Amino acid sequence: MQSIWWRDLKRAIQHSPYGISLQQQLKWKVEAGDKVKFWEDRWICNEQSLAEKYPRLYLILSQQQQLIGQMGEHVNSTWEWRFIWRRPLFDSEIDLAITFLSEVEGQSIHLHGADSWEWAADQSGIYSTQSAYEVLWEEAAVESIEECFEVLWKIRIPSKVAVFAWRLLRDRLPLDKCRFWI
Repeated sequence: MQSIWWRDLKRAIQHSPYGISLQQQLKWKVEAGDKVKFWEDRWICNEQSLAEKYPRLYLILSQQQQLIGQMGEHVNSTWEWRFIWRRPLFDSEIDLAITFLSEVEGQSIHLHGADSWEWAADQSGIYSTQSAYEVLWEEAAVESIEECFEVLWKIRIPSKVAVFAWRLLRDRLPLDKCRFWI
């Protein structure tokens, strides 16, 4: 049974406009590759799955729905990938395959241990409502500042006033040459 906090976090990710920000904080920690899908889950490059990054290779591989642990085996205590292609690679696909293989080669898969989620917004890797709140607050602050700038440029004021306000909000005022008199 999952905690109400975790359930609420999952609901916020799926149904809120800030879901992407929260979702980017969830990372897979791969141990034995027993829960993470090799192609569909974001486990190497957290912005996108391998299927999204290498769609052409995904289409010609016959192991599309496999978990990471099913994509290779341990030989002499080292992990070896076993990719099964539906057909030989075309010359135009060789460079893409080399890039893909170099990215995957650096990943270590362990004999023991279970895959788990980590919360990247906290150094401990453990989810806390405070760290989720901070992520959401940052996102909301950035959006509200951007909305302010849109309004600022539409207001009928002298351009030097608008530029000054923009610099002030962006913390871009050149204060190093100013002298303050008391």
